[in-house]
Amino acid sequence: MVMNKRSPTKPLELFGPMYVASVNSPIGKVYIECDGERITRVSFISMGRGKGGKQPKALKEAATQIEAYFAGRRKKFDLPLFQVGSAYRKKLWARLEKIAFGKALTYEQLADNVGGSARSCGSACGDNPLLIIVPCHRVLGKNGLLTGYAGELWRKKWLLQHEGVLPKDLFE
Repeated sequence: MVMNKRSPTKPLELFGPMYVASVNSPIGKVYIECDGERITRVSFISMGRGKGGKQPKALKEAATQIEAYFAGRRKKFDLPLFQVGSAYRKKLWARLEKIAFGKALTYEQLADNVGGSARSCGSACGDNPLLIIVPCHRVLGKNGLLTGYAGELWRKKWLLQHEGVLPKDLFE
């Protein structure tokens, strides 16, 4: 489970410079954004150069934990996070954090947990700014179908195979 150590002392500077790091992974570069204290976004799309200077401790730790995840040495993340969204989305994202490594839910099961519909859950998962760390890839369509992922379906499949939710392809 991700520990949300939120810093109440410093609001997010929405249009200010952010710190950015990238991690090479088996499924492409992973870009991590930090406001100096908290991780604000994880994506497979470049975020630009970001703010120069010394990398914040939270950003270095996020890169280390994501590298360990891909190396098979980490199953949970323990990082300070900052998420912008409605109360419903924050509730849903908090529920995603409780889906254990190697497990998955359907959008319908998620809706049963947090309210709303499977469609609204899918929309909130699609807007998750913290891919991998807040594991929206662990949510499947009806009957276990592989549907929707902001990082593209082939990456979702790889992540679920990496975690043992799906069997590895026979011929890789």
